[in-house]
Amino acid sequence: MSAPGGPEAGQAAGDRGPVKIVFDNSPPEGTPGVLLAFLEAAAARHLHGADPDDRRAAVIGSLVDFFGPRAAEPVEYVDLDWSDEEWTRGCYGAFFPPGVWTRYGRALRAPIGRVHWAGAETATVWAGYMDGAVQSGERAAAEVLSGSETS
Repeated sequence: MSAPGGPEAGQAAGDRGPVKIVFDNSPPEGTPGVLLAFLEAAAARHLHGADPDDRRAAVIGSLVDFFGPRAAEPVEYVDLDWSDEEWTRGCYGAFFPPGVWTRYGRALRAPIGRVHWAGAETATVWAGYMDGAVQSGERAAAEVLSGSETS
C-alpha cells in the first residue's frame, strides 16, 4: 500500500507531545503539502476543552519539534475534535507510542475469563482498519469456539 502523498510521503512519531503521530497527507502531486497530526490519550483530554488558539499553538509547537521552524507558519490550520463526531466518538484508529506494542501488545487480545476482545485495534494484521476488525472478530470467535479462556 502506498502512502497518499506518493513515494516521498512519510510519517513522524515520537514519545513527547502533545502530538505523537503525524502523517503526510499531501495529494499525489505533492502540493500543497498537508500534514495530519493527532492528539491522543492524556494530551487529547487535556486540550479537549482548551481555547482553540491554545490548542493550535500546542499542535504547531509539536510540528516545529518534528520538522523545524518552517512548520511554525502553516498556510492553513484545520482542527477537528473526533470525540465530537457522532459516529466515531474518537479517533479513527489507535496509535501507540514507542514501547507500548512490545510491552503490552499481547494484553490487547488476551481473554480475561469468559471475556474475549475483538475490534480493529486488537487485530494482528491491518490494525485500525475494517479488514483488521473482521480478522480480530474471526480470531475472537475461534477462541470462544475452542473454549480458550483465562482466569
